[in-house]
Amino acid sequence: MKYIFLRRDIVGYALSVVLGALVIVGCSSSTAYLKNLPEAPPVERMTTTHIPYPILLLHGLGQKAAVWDAYAVKYYEQEIGLIHGGILKKTNGKASLDAVSQISRQTGFADFFTVAFSNPVDSIGAWERELEEFLPLVFERTKAEKVILIGYSMGGVTARYYLTKHLTDHRTERLITIGSPHQGSPYARAWKWKMALIEQSKDANFVTKPLLDKGLEILASVENDVPLQSPAIRDLMRPEDGGEFMNRVGYAAHPLDVQYVSVVGKVELLKETQNLSKTAAMDVMRRVLGAIGFGVDALFEPGDGVVSAKSQTISELPWFQADKKRQKISRTVTLTSVHEEHLKQSTEIQRISLEDKTEFKGAEFYRNADASAGRMVIEFLDYLPPAKCSVELVVTPENGTKQRFSVPQRDIALVKKKNGNVVAQAIVTLAQVQGVDWTRPAEVEIILKNSFGNETRTTKTWQPRM
Repeated sequence: MKYIFLRRDIVGYALSVVLGALVIVGCSSSTAYLKNLPEAPPVERMTTTHIPYPILLLHGLGQKAAVWDAYAVKYYEQEIGLIHGGILKKTNGKASLDAVSQISRQTGFADFFTVAFSNPVDSIGAWERELEEFLPLVFERTKAEKVILIGYSMGGVTARYYLTKHLTDHRTERLITIGSPHQGSPYARAWKWKMALIEQSKDANFVTKPLLDKGLEILASVENDVPLQSPAIRDLMRPEDGGEFMNRVGYAAHPLDVQYVSVVGKVELLKETQNLSKTAAMDVMRRVLGAIGFGVDALFEPGDGVVSAKSQTISELPWFQADKKRQKISRTVTLTSVHEEHLKQSTEIQRISLEDKTEFKGAEFYRNADASAGRMVIEFLDYLPPAKCSVELVVTPENGTKQRFSVPQRDIALVKKKNGNVVAQAIVTLAQVQGVDWTRPAEVEIILKNSFGNETRTTKTWQPRM
């Protein structure tokens, strides 16, 4: 009997060893695929900006940075949840960041900036040089690699001029120009008139001086804060009117790795130009211009103060027209009006600056450090912050039931990769997706949406290696 019991003990022990081994083998086989996955590369979570490309808002001719406060600043802050990083300006001859909001100081975030050019009627070249000085402050503050430039009127021309001077080191993702006179405005001809009147008034006799003075008085009525003899008006003369600057920059090469967006609508270079349409003023100016050799054809015609749609459209520039392939990087958005007053009452422009389809950048499967869990990392780009984007998966396993999974918002973040690129990452731990046997192949549909309703779909194949 003793012998028999001993045999049973041996058999029982052997069975337990075998069963234990089977359990171990079973566990190993169910997670063996994890060991063949690469470990996720390290990334740095962005703590300085909510969007991949900080925004710079450039005011127009005769304006100040505060022109954006009534519409753009409020929209970005209240509707999108972005943080104003402050005003870029020159202080004591040096570029500085002023009026930084309290929330920006407290959180460390800065998503968009307004630009205050030192002289609102200076040359486009002078504005461009200041922009060059402001950009390093933005990159230092946000740790971003690129920016979005949004310019109203002459601010848009300035931003484009900056790009022509920095073909390979512009660090700009997108240029949006609003009602910008890229090929000048007929109104700018008044620069030549004013300069001629000033010069001839110096030696005028008692017969011609009253007439010339009257002409100067009429021109003064349209100046307001923008003197007609200012460098800005000179630079905005059309090529056909003798505008050397517009002619030169229109033919200049532009970077091909920038998205160009022209927002086109009804707009005047300066609203005061309507004063020249008055019959009495036109009659006097005809005599004045005739007296100084410009002839009656030089006078403004109705609508001459308006910036034409062609002038507002970047793809109509000679350099873009020379090659149809160049026109593909430029698109035009047409609105009924881009007047300053219209902008204050509408959010169309602000929405356009951020609206686009989410761009899928890639998706890969990884494991954690000890190969105990797998994850799927989805990368995408959107001009909106990750908080305004959603990621959904539809997993179709081989011989299994389709499963849907919405990635929690807490698992979507803006990160900076080792190569310096900033992307949004959504991380899904495989175990989170219920009802899927990850030891078998599956098709994963990825659905990316933003709060503007734009949607991008793509698929990723899961093929485990055991």
